[in-house]
Amino acid sequence: MDTAVESVLFRGDVAPAVQRQIIEFSDFHLKECAFAQSTGQNLVLREASVFKRAEDRKMHSKLVYEITVGEDMLNRQHTLHGGCTAFLVDVCSSVGLAFLGMVQGRPSDFVSQTIITTFHAPAPLGAKLHIISTTTSFGARTVASRVEIWDVTHGRLCVSGVHNKMAPRLPTPTPESFHARL
Repeated sequence: MDTAVESVLFRGDVAPAVQRQIIEFSDFHLKECAFAQSTGQNLVLREASVFKRAEDRKMHSKLVYEITVGEDMLNRQHTLHGGCTAFLVDVCSSVGLAFLGMVQGRPSDFVSQTIITTFHAPAPLGAKLHIISTTTSFGARTVASRVEIWDVTHGRLCVSGVHNKMAPRLPTPTPESFHARL
């Protein structure tokens, strides 16, 4: 099911074209990709905002996704699986970074460098989660975002994460240098 622009609370200066663009981007990357598709299809974008951070007056973005912990997201202890958690941190922060790039008219095609997750509390089956992704830096070569996964059913922070990404660059083949090393 495609997300309607009206179902997302947009805050800040987000042009209508960018609103549609981020929803299409989010829907494609979360609902149509094969990996963890059942989880991605259940993520609901609730809020997308852009703002100037008070400390340095630079633009940043914040996204809030919602999902209910389902059977396919559980580990053997019947709580949110660590692998599923890493997926949520990865995709929610990636969409948030792409959103900021779209708003600013800057490139937003990055690849993961590091994903750090810290587990604070388990999230059981049926818990409603809010995944809050906030950008922390957006440079020409590297970007970063922090993520918090809150169990709003039980009122507790379950996971915090940091995702660093970098601009991809394919290596330039140099046959001469390869043969010289042989």
